[in-house]
Amino acid sequence: MRNLLRLAKASIIFTVVVTGFTGMLMARRSLPTLWEGFWILVSLTLSSGSSAIMNNLLDYDMDKQMRRTQWRSEIIDQYGKSKLWFLAMMGSLISFAPLVYYGRLIAVLLTAGAIASYAIWYTLYLKRRGPFGAIVGGLPGALPVLIGAYGLSDRFAPDVWLLFAFMMLWQPAHFWALTLKIQGEYEKGGVPVLPLVFGDQYTRLYILIYGMSLPPLALAVGISAGYSLVYLIGSGLASLYYVVRTVRGIYREEHYGRAFFASIIYMLVVMLLLNIDILVH
Repeated sequence: MRNLLRLAKASIIFTVVVTGFTGMLMARRSLPTLWEGFWILVSLTLSSGSSAIMNNLLDYDMDKQMRRTQWRSEIIDQYGKSKLWFLAMMGSLISFAPLVYYGRLIAVLLTAGAIASYAIWYTLYLKRRGPFGAIVGGLPGALPVLIGAYGLSDRFAPDVWLLFAFMMLWQPAHFWALTLKIQGEYEKGGVPVLPLVFGDQYTRLYILIYGMSLPPLALAVGISAGYSLVYLIGSGLASLYYVVRTVRGIYREEHYGRAFFASIIYMLVVMLLLNIDILVH
């Protein structure tokens, strides 16, 4: 079971659940009912885990070449591809059930888009064809915000869409910071990531362009829906931390990993502040 969770990328599931739950709170401006909230989070967990297993199955040969991901191929050999494909397909189909039950058509379509864009569009095409796949590849990582929101309400909420934009831009900057650190691994796997195609300097420029757009978006989320000074000041301090750590991290090879982890901390702090602001105020 532990290996199956690793193959389903439990860390990504955690991020999906956090962003999806934040979307739910933003849509209602309060906690959902226990029953609704539980089943929507189950849907997000199943869709995320299932598409991650599909991603690993499709990347089987590529992952075998990379020391960082060889364990994925070993787990696939342990379970068998046919069994894992069955589990992934069933998990994907079951993930629609709660949303269909509550009549949330928009959320159903968004979930289908998240699964297809990650497991098929990104994995089979974008990732293998060029260095800019991460830009569109950010879509499945950003959609949980909308799925959580539209899983509860069909109303248009500007702050929800601004947070979706935040996550769309966060994903590439986050991924490119990782590629700087382990570009040698991607070279072994034959993945044309940005540093391998255009070099470290060009990658730094793109990280800065995308990364520096995040603080204004974090601020816009708060202003658009009248969030309190707690969120505005807190997100401002988190943005300052992220900018400083990123700029310092991407210009020293031995600190590449710091920029990557700083992006994770930044995103989680923004989500936490939004949750606190809504629940307290």
